[in-house]
Amino acid sequence: MANQFDIYHEAEKTEKLTPKQKLVFQSAIDLFSSQGYSNTSTKEISEHAGVSEGSIFRKFKNKEELLMSILTPLTHKILPLDLNRFSQTASKNGKLNLSYFLTNLINDRIKLFKYNHKIMKIFLNEFIYDQHIHDRLIESIPKKSFKQFNEVLDDLKKKQLLIDWDNLEIFRFLASNILGYLIQHYFIEDDKKWDESLEIEHTTNFIVRGLTPTK
Repeated sequence: MANQFDIYHEAEKTEKLTPKQKLVFQSAIDLFSSQGYSNTSTKEISEHAGVSEGSIFRKFKNKEELLMSILTPLTHKILPLDLNRFSQTASKNGKLNLSYFLTNLINDRIKLFKYNHKIMKIFLNEFIYDQHIHDRLIESIPKKSFKQFNEVLDDLKKKQLLIDWDNLEIFRFLASNILGYLIQHYFIEDDKKWDESLEIEHTTNFIVRGLTPTK
């Protein structure tokens, strides 16, 4: 389960998994991402992990709780833990630069999702197609992250550096463009070669132009 961002480090449900439970957890990620959550049974997970089906329920109440244990650490990191840090690093000569701010933010989120692509694939499938899971995932995003997000956006708008849209609309604009990029390159089978750094630059430039107020 180790990866560059180690999203399960100190996660409540996964920090003290036994070796068998780790096999169950990794098998669930593999199967949910390859064939879908609803198409995967706990029996298949246990067989894939090489453990008894009862091993799943000793740690996780049911299949849905296993799914949420996989996805909740990701929802905790969808927004940066410290958005104020992003706004501070975006300051040049005491002035906040929207392009620099968004470039840092977008690149950071793309890296997070890219290096956790199986988990992100599960997240997207369930977020889009299962309303019950969708609602649980929204609820699991820390309120502190939303509060900080709103504060930073309000500050940018006050300085007339950001378009005067509702913050939720800005969040949707950011999310739809970043997720669109990720879906195209990491979840849709595509053998065409592409210039990653150039396309990230294009995506960022498009978002910056869309969110920059017109003079």
